Amino acid sequence: MTHRGALLFGQKNERLGKMGRRRTQLALSAAEQAAVGRWLESTDDPRTAERLRFALEASTGQYMLEELARRLGRQRSTLQNWLARFELGGLDGLLARAGGPGRATPLAEAGLQRQLLSGLKERRWTSAAQVAAWLQETHGIQRSRKSLYYWFEKHGVPAPATRP
Repeated sequence: MTHRGALLFGQKNERLGKMGRRRTQLALSAAEQAAVGRWLESTDDPRTAERLRFALEASTGQYMLEELARRLGRQRSTLQNWLARFELGGLDGLLARAGGPGRATPLAEAGLQRQLLSGLKERRWTSAAQVAAWLQETHGIQRSRKSLYYWFEKHGVPAPATRP
């Protein structure tokens, strides 16, 4: 959906009979709400589902931001970020992923992985500390033993110290 988002504020608080806290409302047509509902039922991505639920709840205009946050189990500031994303890019903006959570590890480079796996097979190192020293000296890559153990486990390679 390429619909540009719009936020509607300033609805009168019926209980108070005057302008009180404003309810949050995303401008989605009935057809868009139906499409979001179908999308929500078919997605298996929890991140997407959470944001689609937010869009549906916010499109009703029934809730203040604090109520939406409580209903969705999120912080108010998170919903404010989602509102800003929706306002800039509609549903596409709300659901867009900005990229990975951080910088890619140099250990992911194919040539380095081949060298590392080859050295592990040849039993060139007897400890993760030795692997860390080799990475630092040979490639200028500084890694803790803990991060190397994570890498070994992720790739199904027994760590040097755990070999029989």
